[in-house]
Amino acid sequence: MKFYLPVARARLPASRFYNNCMKDILLYIRFAQRYARENATLRHIKQFRRWYNDKRSGDTTLSRELPWMTYDAIDFLSSIAAPDHEVFEWGSGGSTLFFARRCDRVISVEHDKKWNNFLKEKLLDLSINNVEYLEIPGVEVNDWEERDYRNPDDFISSDKNSIGLSYENYVKAIDAFPVNHFNIVVVDGRARNCCVKRAIPHVKKGGYLIVDNSDRKYYLHGFSELRDSGKWEKTEFQGPIFFQHAFSKTSFFKKK
Repeated sequence: MKFYLPVARARLPASRFYNNCMKDILLYIRFAQRYARENATLRHIKQFRRWYNDKRSGDTTLSRELPWMTYDAIDFLSSIAAPDHEVFEWGSGGSTLFFARRCDRVISVEHDKKWNNFLKEKLLDLSINNVEYLEIPGVEVNDWEERDYRNPDDFISSDKNSIGLSYENYVKAIDAFPVNHFNIVVVDGRARNCCVKRAIPHVKKGGYLIVDNSDRKYYLHGFSELRDSGKWEKTEFQGPIFFQHAFSKTSFFKKK
């Protein structure tokens, strides 16, 4: 593999700049090797140059108005998003801006109040008015320790900041809409396996269910319907995550 340094160097002392460059390169190699071992693939290696230039750019997913996904997934998403599409997403951010620019309507569900307020201001600043932004935080429950985050009917998350919280209301937000309604449903927030189960009926024929970080196997465990090639067409993309020293998988399921 060849390594490329950006043409324009950041305004840092030379030694510090190159130390930072080498740190990024070594971290990429470290995580790339681990991901290759765990997932028996080398397909993610090809994205190094694109990832490196982005990592050194100082940009963010918000400034680029792009989802925080693998590169091939972003490219594929760009090819399927259309002006007449309605989109539902759990988890907001660059993806919200991405869909708002390309699709007719976006319903975005967010659990984090601080992030919710920040993104609302961002949408206002950008004069984006086709996003319905729903803030639905987790709710404290007494039986949290008796629940299993791997059970799609328990509505909890393994995230350390979600201890003691149920995301049932957050997950069920999609139930306010008809079945077979959305062209695209994105699962990229809390309690993702619970969201997957709730999302399946709401994707219209020819539409897509998208599950990010699907290398976490419990996200899709037990959903035999999604493994039925007669009902769903699966496409998966693996590689480095935009602006992160991490690798992951994004799964697309097209309803037949």
